[in-house]
Amino acid sequence: MSSIEEYRPTFDLVDVDGDGHISMAELQNLMRALGLAPDRTRAVELVVESDLDRDGKISLEEFAALMERTRS
Repeated sequence: MSSIEEYRPTFDLVDVDGDGHISMAELQNLMRALGLAPDRTRAVELVVESDLDRDGKISLEEFAALMERTRS
């Protein structure tokens, strides 16, 4: 298991506005940058799966957990 801080550089690149959370729009920008269709439905699914505190955004901790799940 990786440290949450290992994901900070990537998280900070995605968190364009620097508010400490990845919004739906920022997630769609990431999907576009990765060559994936920025499908709103899939973006919503990822936020719902990852957003443990249900604030509608992905925090660093939630992002790290998502990345860990996708690694296994």
